[in-house]
Amino acid sequence: MLTRREIPRWFPFTLLIAALIALFHPLLRGETLFWGLPSLQFYPWRQFAFDELSAGHLPSWNPYLGAGAPLLANYQTAIFYPPNWLYLLLPGTFAMSVIALLHIVWAGLGMWLFAGALKIPTFGRGISTLAYALTGYLIARLGSFPTANAGAWLPWLFWLAQRVITGRKWRDVGWLALALALQLLAGHAQTVWYGGVGLGLYALWLAFWSQREQLLRLRVMALVLIGIGVVLGVLIAAVQLLPTAEFLLESQRSGGLDYKTLTNFSYHPLRLFTLLSPDFFGTPADGSFLTDGSYFEDAAYIGFIPLVAAIAVIVARTRQRKQLDANPLLHTVPVWIGLALFGFFLAMGRYNPFYRTLAEHVPTFDTFRDPARWLILTVFSLSVLAGIGVQYWGRGKWIVFWSRLATAGGGGMALMAFVGITFMDLSDTLAVLAEGMMVLGLWTAGAAILTLIQPDPAISPAPISPFLWRIAVLLFVVIDLGWMASGLNPTVPDEYFDVADRWDEAGRIYWFDDYEQAVTFGADDSDGFFAMGDYTIAAENWQTVRDSRLPNINMLDRVPSLNNNDPLLPQYHSAYIDLIEELGAESGALLRAAGVTHTYGIAPEGWTGENPAVVPVADEIALAWLVPQAEIYESDDASAAVLRDPGWNPLETIILAGEVPESGKAKMTSGNVTLSEDSPTEKRYQVTTDGAAYLVISETWYPGWSAQIDGETTTLYRANLAFQAVRVPAGEHEITVSYTLNHWRTGAAISVVSLIAALVLMAWGTINRRR
Repeated sequence: MLTRREIPRWFPFTLLIAALIALFHPLLRGETLFWGLPSLQFYPWRQFAFDELSAGHLPSWNPYLGAGAPLLANYQTAIFYPPNWLYLLLPGTFAMSVIALLHIVWAGLGMWLFAGALKIPTFGRGISTLAYALTGYLIARLGSFPTANAGAWLPWLFWLAQRVITGRKWRDVGWLALALALQLLAGHAQTVWYGGVGLGLYALWLAFWSQREQLLRLRVMALVLIGIGVVLGVLIAAVQLLPTAEFLLESQRSGGLDYKTLTNFSYHPLRLFTLLSPDFFGTPADGSFLTDGSYFEDAAYIGFIPLVAAIAVIVARTRQRKQLDANPLLHTVPVWIGLALFGFFLAMGRYNPFYRTLAEHVPTFDTFRDPARWLILTVFSLSVLAGIGVQYWGRGKWIVFWSRLATAGGGGMALMAFVGITFMDLSDTLAVLAEGMMVLGLWTAGAAILTLIQPDPAISPAPISPFLWRIAVLLFVVIDLGWMASGLNPTVPDEYFDVADRWDEAGRIYWFDDYEQAVTFGADDSDGFFAMGDYTIAAENWQTVRDSRLPNINMLDRVPSLNNNDPLLPQYHSAYIDLIEELGAESGALLRAAGVTHTYGIAPEGWTGENPAVVPVADEIALAWLVPQAEIYESDDASAAVLRDPGWNPLETIILAGEVPESGKAKMTSGNVTLSEDSPTEKRYQVTTDGAAYLVISETWYPGWSAQIDGETTTLYRANLAFQAVRVPAGEHEITVSYTLNHWRTGAAISVVSLIAALVLMAWGTINRRR
């Protein structure tokens, strides 16, 4: 075991930052991340939200997607996450890049601290730091900002939980609460929950096994403190969680997900090959990815040497079970093995014979889709094991023997693969597999050579000093992980995200689902812009992508769309979209009722591209009209049946659900509507009618919207399944509909009080252990 001259503490972070500069230097010269979710979700949402904040408006409602949709309650917009406030200070694309890269460094720093708390020596801490910060799980998902950002907080939570259980200090409880709140505010509940499950299991093990020599009362107290920290952290995040909870209950996910959707991205056991060679099945960075599914969802590579080190410590733990007192680092190995296997077991999803039972009977398993994300526990645990394992990287007789064999075998495998790729007419599939084998051979030979040149105190002079050997190992790890990450986050000029009002027409657009999926991700006979297997398509055609008006890119041009590429959708809007997709070419009436004037993919029967339900007023769009009569039905199923009727005319009849106290018959014969004021959260209409009528507004009905007639509150009905309506008496009237975000003031008050409580705890002293 090496003990002489450890590496400087700053060196792993120097390597980490150097790797990030090498990988993302285009961001420093004015380019931006764009592939996938930055374009289709996060940047359009956040750019609009922070523009609203800059103008002094609470960004509670998004008028450009889904006929209107919650914005602040949209969890992944993450408006209350402090690092995202850089959008208020820096140009949007630069802020997006800075925030993403800072979280990689933050993840590394958290792992460094946690590894130190486990008493892993500096060299091992460096290995764990690089393995976790540059893991494929975070780097390949970097554009999934909420996932990567929440994942960066995981080692911090483990570190603080360790401090709470071993030290039982109130200030650590306060810090734990603050860290958990920030992870919650980062915008990805799934990562928080999966990490929380792992953290809970570790806390139980630490309190009841590792600390078993302590009094039971003290161990229980430690877990109570953890619980206080968790509750306080949730309360600090209440300003976001309360509106989001309402959105979840009002969303299409309120009843859970169907099993097929739930297990969409499941980790196939054959993907285990990619733990040894990340591009064994190719990489989307150059379009060589061979298999179905998503590269970034399955990415779990921590580096070849860290993986070998993790395996080595498992072997060492097995062989030294009777010598654990002399090797305290080995005490924690079983819990990390257990968490790694636990994460892998659940990540298999539909390939796991027990997963359907879990989804049907265990809460939350039917809420979060894409089980492959459980791999965060596997990646985290393997990174910790790697840091422990390098301390047991020996140079015994048999290790030398196998290392020489691995050097020859790995080198030979790499050479044979290289010859095949270079001089043989291999199919594309075989060429990709051969390249994966070549890289595996090179890494195997490299790790074996490092083993062979490892300094041995019994040999003098050593071929290399322990200090330089450690430096070489860390460099090898960084080169390995940097090679894996290359090209996984393509960049384009930042003008891609320039905002311009390019919509001078009335009405909304709508992409039929099959066509949208084909253009976005590809179909059987073609590749879409964001084909999962080829990132080069979008990078090479970025200007066409930018002009496509795909959801949610349409927001950048301020083009209103009936589509909404958000995992959470208001349930009535989602049901309405299902009706449109069901009717297809016969959905003309539904599209007109939604204010759609342009469709992509299908031209409904009799469609002219003009919508008489849309009333243009100057440069504004008034998606509102008067209807003389209503039909009232007791259930949404009955309403949907009428909406399917080809004879239904949205200009003549509206469909109301539930109890309506007024008579369903109105008496209007003529009238007109003028939009006098329009903002995301308030619309004013000047209405003139010669008889009682209904003002129909093709804005999504959602809790928080209210209506007034001439300043007096009136009922805002849910009309045509998903939209809004106000009953208007004869005469001239001003109708105001406005949106007020529910619960956020209550949430803000809870957050402020809880944050003050956490700050007080941070300043408080240590609990007297003798009490």
